[in-house]
Amino acid sequence: MPKIIDHQKRKEEILKRAFALFSRQGYQNTNLSNLADICRISRPTLYLYFKDKDDIFRFAIKQFTDTMIVDYKKIAKNKNQTILEQLKQICDDIIVKCYHNIDFILSLADFIIQMRHQGIDVTDAIKRRTVRLKYLFSQLVAEGIRKGEIEPYPAQDIVIQLMALLQAYIYQIAILGITDETEALNCINFFFQKIKK
Repeated sequence: MPKIIDHQKRKEEILKRAFALFSRQGYQNTNLSNLADICRISRPTLYLYFKDKDDIFRFAIKQFTDTMIVDYKKIAKNKNQTILEQLKQICDDIIVKCYHNIDFILSLADFIIQMRHQGIDVTDAIKRRTVRLKYLFSQLVAEGIRKGEIEPYPAQDIVIQLMALLQAYIYQIAILGITDETEALNCINFFFQKIKK
């Protein structure tokens, strides 16, 4: 009887091992043979899942952000929480996920830098992935202001500051190698205390 392979699970395992390797060796110094070896599969089998290293990154970015947005829309629909509680839960989750997926964040930063060296700008693709999060934040902040939970500052300014805070902590992970999320979580909590009405 032929062995049944869970292709989605295998693809996720390839991603996990690939980002561990990318974070150790760097994007430029890793090739598909290295990836196949660390995944304990043949190179032709690897090609069944990903056509090249770029494809691995594009798929990972899409999967990472799509999963998060689905989860965050569910949080935003939870009527048992205040708007500030929903916003804080989403932000805390982003921070914790980034700190716990440090191999992916480090590899992504290296990938962006290497693409820039080759004259390829991939930041637009990443920015497009964050537009949905920014939109969700805008909706929640506007609703929080309407309900009197959030100080009536310009909603767009609050969202810009919130996105900047999150991006600053992701930068600290990727560039400075900071591995403790406590400071980031405390800062986010302080931010929400300041906009609470």
